[in-house]
Amino acid sequence: MAEQLLRLRDPVHGFIHISPKELKLVESPPFRRLRNIKQLALTYLVYPGAMHSRFEHSLGVMELASKAFDALKTRFESELRENFNKLGMSLDEARTLLRVTALLHDVGHLPFSHGGERVAEESGRQADET
Repeated sequence: MAEQLLRLRDPVHGFIHISPKELKLVESPPFRRLRNIKQLALTYLVYPGAMHSRFEHSLGVMELASKAFDALKTRFESELRENFNKLGMSLDEARTLLRVTALLHDVGHLPFSHGGERVAEESGRQADET
């Protein structure tokens, strides 16, 4: 029996379908914290419409990665199946791995997005110098 998919409404991508297992990841504390990290860091101070978060961005990345995989599968299914079989994976397993990887790609982001990374790098350099 097929797994029941849930729908999340996204203003850019429309409905994004997620599995119950993916929903568990979305509801996890590490992923939920992405709601509070702006995708474009402090850009919203200059462009008030730039308000989307890493949370929304990650859901969109998962949706686009899935569409890309599905398009490739439609055109090159036998080649994909052959290559993933070499890795011991079915096409369904490969698609699931891609979706989860796309979904979680930003979980490690610091506050203020890439701007926070620069501060962390500078702090690390200063610590190394002492």
